[in-house]
Amino acid sequence: MSAKLEELRKDLEELVKLQEAAVRPKVKDALALERRRWETDLATLQQNVLSSSGGTPATTSTVPKRYIVELTNYAFDQSDAFVKLFVTLDGVQVVPEEGVTCEFTENSLNLLVKDLNGKDYNLIVKNLLEPIDVSKSYRKIKSDLVAIYMKKVQPGKKWDCLTKTEKKVKDIKSSAFADLGGDDGDSKDPSAGIMNMMKKMYESGDSDTKRMIAKAWTEAQDKRDGEMKMPEM
Repeated sequence: MSAKLEELRKDLEELVKLQEAAVRPKVKDALALERRRWETDLATLQQNVLSSSGGTPATTSTVPKRYIVELTNYAFDQSDAFVKLFVTLDGVQVVPEEGVTCEFTENSLNLLVKDLNGKDYNLIVKNLLEPIDVSKSYRKIKSDLVAIYMKKVQPGKKWDCLTKTEKKVKDIKSSAFADLGGDDGDSKDPSAGIMNMMKKMYESGDSDTKRMIAKAWTEAQDKRDGEMKMPEM
């Protein structure tokens, strides 16, 4: 058991070095997630060793397994200096400071809330619309809320949305509306124009783009009381 513990500790130390040396945002995010898993495994193994040495059989109930809940909902705001996200989590104020971490890169953030009501909560936002100043970005824990403050590299510049993916969807929708007018002055069918444009983008987009299109289409359907149907993609 002790040999396995030592091996895992060495593996974790090397993983930390790789994370610190990583440059690409996706690589950093993947290494950060793997690091948290290994840290949990190490803590579990250490607890088992302590239990065994004390004559108490180690059981799975000693360190219960926690599930990771992926967060997708948040409120968005901004000032001249900061872009702000507000993530609602009931009871988050009772989690220790070290249990709520937010890792920033120039174009992404990774919020992790550990052991809130027996679960871990994770929010990952990639491809931020503009670069942020990592050293001046931070998070605050409030009552039932985590507030994330991302320092703008270009103060005073307004962000139309949070990510480049959202911006791409908005631009495509604007382009679709601009192309609706016909040469003879008659308008083309708006539904057909938007459907074709969004279908093409959906087919060629990555997973984030597809998710944003699906969300935008759902919102449009709600506004039109179901008059338009989402095309098969």
